[in-house]
Amino acid sequence: MAMTGPASDVLRNLLQYGDLSFRDFVEIALYHPEAGYYCGAQSPVGKGGDYVTSPSLSSLFSHAIGRLIDEFVTRSNGAMCSFVDIGCGDGSLLRSLENRNVVPWGVDRSLMRAGQAAAPVHFVSSLLEVEKQGPHLLFSNELFDALPFSRLVMRPDGLHELWVHETDEGLDWREREAAEVYDDYFASHGITLEEGQFADVSLDWAAMYRDIASFSPQALIVTFDYGYRAKQLFHPRARRFGTAAAYSQQRVSRDLLANPGGQDLTAHINFDDLIRMGEELGYETLFFDRQAKFLLSLGLEDHPLLAPLSEAPESVEEALALRETREEARRLILPDGIGEEIRVLVQGRGVANHTWSFQRKLF
Repeated sequence: MAMTGPASDVLRNLLQYGDLSFRDFVEIALYHPEAGYYCGAQSPVGKGGDYVTSPSLSSLFSHAIGRLIDEFVTRSNGAMCSFVDIGCGDGSLLRSLENRNVVPWGVDRSLMRAGQAAAPVHFVSSLLEVEKQGPHLLFSNELFDALPFSRLVMRPDGLHELWVHETDEGLDWREREAAEVYDDYFASHGITLEEGQFADVSLDWAAMYRDIASFSPQALIVTFDYGYRAKQLFHPRARRFGTAAAYSQQRVSRDLLANPGGQDLTAHINFDDLIRMGEELGYETLFFDRQAKFLLSLGLEDHPLLAPLSEAPESVEEALALRETREEARRLILPDGIGEEIRVLVQGRGVANHTWSFQRKLF
């Protein structure tokens, strides 16, 4: 099948001069300023898009984050605080948090969509543009799993990296000996891949977290993302073929080379990279667990979408709409959905590090 997709011409021109590492392929497919998946005029997020995220799924999520912001402000003893949504997309979460006693900042590489949001949110393209005064709540949701990543496989003669080349039929894979930095990466985590095992790795995970953690001397970093710690992420049986996936029109595919620029490409992250980096920079790890546990710990049981109905809807249409809304809210916290699959990491430095509501035991 011939190569098609918004980024096809860009890739075809580059491939004339040689193969591309899959990591570079992902960078172009997702972030090329004219043809990249994330740089289009329309947001891919939401029920009408390619995939849903927790903020787009239910207002229950913004309600929970609002509670966290209120607690953060209370613990800051009157200091003017900032809430920074890193990778804010179209800014919808920030708009839902209006009237909180914080300075709201949205950071996104592409301001094409985010820039459409109205004041008082400050939208910038880099964390370096955010004002540094006062305590910061540095928040991200599915930021790290959107970073370009490499695809690797263990062969009898050692670790190989997957590259992309063009044939008469379209794009195809080619293997090369992996750079030593990837052998060092697995060794640093005590991971030995089995023969034939695939793994997806981004060296940008730790680098980006370093930039975030270095930003403010007083910060609470709250990271929502798909991923595991290293031993689980690179388990030779549970994830023998890695975690890389493509998303389009609410469907998941393993055809990573199809429709470049027209589908999302993602891989689960190694939370050990983030935890280690934060602790090296003086942060204390305050929480690491499932999203469901984190949200429930913030006291959502009294929210109307989770509480028993006090009165019946007046019509069948209202009943059906309310049922759908309540089911979407429950998906955030049920053990068999997004509430189970997403992990939350919280690290703090220069802020109160104990007895946060999200640290309370539920049972």
